[in-house]
Amino acid sequence: MIDVLLPTLIPLYVIIAFGYIGGRYLDVHLHSMAIVSMYFISPVVNFGAIWRLEFSPAYLLLPVMVYFVAAGMAFLSYYLARLRWKDDMANLCGMALGGANTGYFGLPIILALFGPDSAGIYLLATFAMTLSENTVCYYIGARGGASVQDSVKKVLGLPAFHAIWAALALNFLDVDPPKAFLTYWQYFAGSWVVIGMMLIGVALAGVKSFRINWPLIGFTFFMKFIIWPLAMGGIIALDVCALHLFTHEIHIMLLIAGVVPLMANTVAFAARLGVRPGEAATAVLLSTLFALFYIPAVFWVLKIGG
Repeated sequence: MIDVLLPTLIPLYVIIAFGYIGGRYLDVHLHSMAIVSMYFISPVVNFGAIWRLEFSPAYLLLPVMVYFVAAGMAFLSYYLARLRWKDDMANLCGMALGGANTGYFGLPIILALFGPDSAGIYLLATFAMTLSENTVCYYIGARGGASVQDSVKKVLGLPAFHAIWAALALNFLDVDPPKAFLTYWQYFAGSWVVIGMMLIGVALAGVKSFRINWPLIGFTFFMKFIIWPLAMGGIIALDVCALHLFTHEIHIMLLIAGVVPLMANTVAFAARLGVRPGEAATAVLLSTLFALFYIPAVFWVLKIGG
């Protein structure tokens, strides 16, 4: 699996570089790319992946468990950061650590390791990260200014949310997707990854100054690359020891969801809310660079696929 991981990960960094060049020198706009990704490509990717999924009722438990882990990590990170910082740095930590880059960064790993037939399970589980980002993370980042009603409206306005329930309905009705749709679904999945990773580069290009705040980097790295994997490992241990619902392949998917870098939306949220966007961009960039070495190391240490 490590032989598959590195050739899969390295091109992602090239795509980030393309996005940075486009944002810095070619007047590529972050907002327009984000709209295309969120409202057109992401719904199709989620819809197709879950429609083609060989569904089991136990799979519905995955997003519930992942959501509670993600939301719990957001609040835990916020309150721990409050012990160190008394200003909006704690809000940035809570906002950044309530999700992860499971889509743009994690999906290529899943496709490379398990193929497109497994993407539906992964996307169903990790859609909980998107829900956490748009509820708990945004709430913490807005310093409590976002009401519960605003968060619910935000989630109901996500096109991917409606794509998922529609795909589940077709799956339950045992309607098979046409071959032409499956062909174009693969095109959409590839373009989603490309545009998503370019978004990171474009967002970084818009940051005028990078501020390396080493205490912040140390805190986010500790929470993201140590506590997050342990939390996802808790779900895996619960299933292995008690529930016995999921396969070893799903366990690896959950592990991957726990070890991917900080969520790409951290930069966009920080810029929108005025919560230290320069330091947010630096943390996202460094975590993404670190993941190139960290993820293969985790697989090697745990002897996954070895």
